Amino acid sequence: MSINKLYNDRKVFISEKNNEFIKLFKEFISSYPYTQDGLRHQKVYHEQRQKARENFQAIVSANESGEDINEIVLLQLLPYAQTINNSKRNVWIHHAPAITKDIREWFEGAGWTKVEDWSKIAQAIFNFVCRCNNYPNQLAEACKEFSKLDYSKGFQIGMLTPILNALRPDDFLLINKKSRPVINYFTGESHNQKLTDYPAINAIGKTLIAELAPHMRQSGIPSMRDDDLFDMFCHWLVAVKKYDFIGKESPPMDEVSEFTFDVEAIEMQPEYSLSQCALDTGIEEKTLENWLKAIERKKQAIFYGPPGTGKTYVAQKLAKYLVGGSNGFVDIIQFHPAYTYEDFVQGIRPQRIDGELDYPLVNGRFLDFCEEAYRRQSICVLIIDEINRANVARVFGELMYLLEYHNEKIPLAAGELFSIPTNVRIIGTMNTADRSIALVDYALRRRFAFIPLCPNYEILRCRHLDSGFPVEKLIQKLNELNKAISNPHFVVGISYFLRDDLVDQIESIWQLEIEPYLEEYFFDQPSKVEQFRWNEVKKEIDL
Repeated sequence: MSINKLYNDRKVFISEKNNEFIKLFKEFISSYPYTQDGLRHQKVYHEQRQKARENFQAIVSANESGEDINEIVLLQLLPYAQTINNSKRNVWIHHAPAITKDIREWFEGAGWTKVEDWSKIAQAIFNFVCRCNNYPNQLAEACKEFSKLDYSKGFQIGMLTPILNALRPDDFLLINKKSRPVINYFTGESHNQKLTDYPAINAIGKTLIAELAPHMRQSGIPSMRDDDLFDMFCHWLVAVKKYDFIGKESPPMDEVSEFTFDVEAIEMQPEYSLSQCALDTGIEEKTLENWLKAIERKKQAIFYGPPGTGKTYVAQKLAKYLVGGSNGFVDIIQFHPAYTYEDFVQGIRPQRIDGELDYPLVNGRFLDFCEEAYRRQSICVLIIDEINRANVARVFGELMYLLEYHNEKIPLAAGELFSIPTNVRIIGTMNTADRSIALVDYALRRRFAFIPLCPNYEILRCRHLDSGFPVEKLIQKLNELNKAISNPHFVVGISYFLRDDLVDQIESIWQLEIEPYLEEYFFDQPSKVEQFRWNEVKKEIDL
């Protein structure tokens, strides 16, 4: 093949990729930077660089003073995921982390590092960073020499280059498992995660960004560095859009099997529109929007109403909408009279270790939920079903303060500082037949938005529109029944009857669920129950 042919083929390839990039970048600009996740993403570049520079200067000063810097090098020059445990250890939190837990435990457990080598590793990392920072033109030699060290296994591009980018962003690109395949795809290269590949992909990436910059600098884009904007585009393309890179390179098998440097991939939730939520719940979009505004304003809300009004169902659908199309998640727990602070927040749990009884402090469901939420960028929703069945003030304890002051940190009972992640939302459900809202602790009422749910007969009507069931006569009978009950907190809801096989099941439902409920409610007026026995009801609804 002639040189001219190769040149022309390359020219066509670059032109096609540029056109593909322009199309994708327009989609990116219109769908990500100004979302809640995108706005948060824009802020982290400056904040994380500033923190890294402070860390580096402090370590340099400590080293010059003859202090032991081994531990702080491992904690503050390497990129960690934002978790509760990592935050406690004062590590450098990064949006493209390579480490999720204790690096010593990780590397020693994998058999990559001996305990006695950590001081040499820390010194080698410090020397590598100093050399690249002081002499950026020696990058290739520095990467090559570091990679030759016996204890360098595991320290590849995703681990060591974030600090270089933080210190000298004009010289060093942030290369990770999102930006690397994107650069390879748009340049036709096939660089892997080995540190020795960094100089080449850094140079190629800088050239690519310079070529694409005119297409990125358009009205409406965030005011950011070109390389940061490109990095955010890479995140969107790989993690949000999940773009199918046709013909992308396959990393070597040893790289795939041995090393995973970015945070473990978090599955994106399927899209779920507000219109679909309205269709599923039978509630108008405008009403749902008002509820969502309340949840966003207060960060927590409680749906309250009589039994059978679909409180849990609506909470689940709204939670599904809140996390739809993002990397958030939904968890659900149910309170009960025996539920405690130890179950929800943290407490001492006896455990038998090596034949002896130990009493470690164990996180409860809420702290576990928050730990997982720290790993995500998007909204995460905790649904607390029947929240009023427990003593909420006792279960939440000092967290009641954080429900009102979300940006604050407070010490838990064990003395550790804790704050509720900003992406956490709490939705509770409350059965007013168990406890009236008037009896709810005032401190709780002040911290939650309270949203009433009443029987919505239109939902019941739509459900049986084509089923052949005489739904209008059933609705008429339910209206009569609820007028007899005369207390809005105790009326009979519609969820009992939202079944496709209602013709076959209604007799059992009425006799085994509705009648016992009425007998309890009218315990001192038994005559009122008789007119609503099944034998009477079935005559009026023509069954």
